[in-house]
Amino acid sequence: MQSVIAVILLGITVAILWVIWRDSKTIDGIDRKLLTAARGDKALAKRLLAYTQQKYPGKSEQWCIEKAIYDLERDRRRP
Repeated sequence: MQSVIAVILLGITVAILWVIWRDSKTIDGIDRKLLTAARGDKALAKRLLAYTQQKYPGKSEQWCIEKAIYDLERDRRRP
C-alpha cells in the first residue's frame, strides 16, 4: 500500500515539474506563452516585448511579457 502511494506521489511530482519546465521554456529566446499569443510570429513577439519594455522601463521582463500577452488578447477580442 505504501509503495502505491509513493508511486502516485512520484508521478504527481514529475507531472508538476514537467508543467513548470514546459511553461518556463523559451524558444529562440522568446517566452513560449508570448510566442503562442503571437501565433508563432517571432518578429511580432520580439517587437511587442521591446515596445512594452520601452514603454514601462521600471518593470520586470516577466511583467512585460504578461502585459504584451494581455494586450494581444485584448486587441483580438475587439470587434
